[in-house]
Order: sequence, then structure tokens, then C-alpha cells
Amino acid sequence: GEGAGVVVLKPLHAAVRDGDNIYGLICGSGVNQDGRTNGITVPNPESQAALIRQVCNTYAINPADIQYIEAHGTGTPVGDPLEAKALGSVIGAGRQADDLCLVGSIKSTIGHTEAAAGIAGLIKAALCLSHRKVPPQANLDTPNPAIPFAELGLRLPRVAEPLAPNADKVLACVNSFGYGGTNAHVVLQSAPLPVE
Repeated sequence: GEGAGVVVLKPLHAAVRDGDNIYGLICGSGVNQDGRTNGITVPNPESQAALIRQVCNTYAINPADIQYIEAHGTGTPVGDPLEAKALGSVIGAGRQADDLCLVGSIKSTIGHTEAAAGIAGLIKAALCLSHRKVPPQANLDTPNPAIPFAELGLRLPRVAEPLAPNADKVLACVNSFGYGGTNAHVVLQSAPLPVE
């Protein structure tokens, strides 16, 4: 498919001053490259994990504080297990059974929008933070048996789930990849509650 998406980025103080609806805050972002792989459509989980670690380290983000991952999640038999491995090695590491990180992908709902796939994921993650809720993974009958979700510290939302309803702030991240091997990772935080 094809698609387009638009978000408005402003410094927080300007958005508050102007009375804007704030869906989320960008805490940190980064990009890197897969390097040599077995094929143009085969991602490199080590490069993906390195990027996630780099973003978390650069912006002093504890990966264990991330409650939701908007994965690239193309539904492919090769790419999804490799991405899940990368996510689990950093964000899912050391999680207890009652604190598995939710992971989903907008692609099962709207398809792969090619160059707009990343912005679609960013919009979904911001909406999840704004509503403090994660929708169920659309059109999911059987999870990929090649992905050991619980072992990786990850969990698929099968029904709409509240997103850390008692927390002052909630973190989510977005993973996105380019066809030529570019990886992008963004960490978002829920917007501050309005002062009454």
C-alpha cells in the first residue's frame, strides 16, 4: 500500500502556551544501518538491538520502563522473529511474567504503507499514550510460533488493554526499518496531565 502521515512537532512549552492537544513527547530517537545481511529484506537483529541500546543510553531511558512497543512488524516469517529477538534482548530483558512489554504493529490494521510506515507507527504509539490504552493486535489468529514472546519479555495484546493507568508517565517506543537496511527507533512519553 501507499500512505502519508503528518504530525506537528513543537517544543513542549510552546504547545502548552498555545493550548494544543499534546499526544506525546519525544524523549529520544536515533538511526543506524544494518550493514551486510543475507538479503535486502533480511534485517540484522544485532544492529537493531545496538540502536535501541544507543537511544536508551543517550537519553537516559531505562528500557524496563517502556510499556509498549510499536514494532515494524511486517508479518513476515523471517523479519518478525529477528525484530522480536532484538526487542527482547534490550526492552524485554529481565522482565517478570507480570511485567511483559506489550508489542503490536499498525500494519495488521492498515497494511504496509511503504515510506509512511514509520509515521503510521508513531501516530499509533502517540494515540496509545494519549488514551492510555493499547488496542488488540488486529487480524491475529495465531501468533508466530517462531517467536517465544514470554521468553523475550514481550506480550501481544489480544484485547484492548489499559496502559499503566496508575503511572504518572508512560513510555512507548517505535521501531521502523527502511528497505535498504536503515533502522530507526523513537521513544515517546505520555504528555503531562493538564493542570486544572
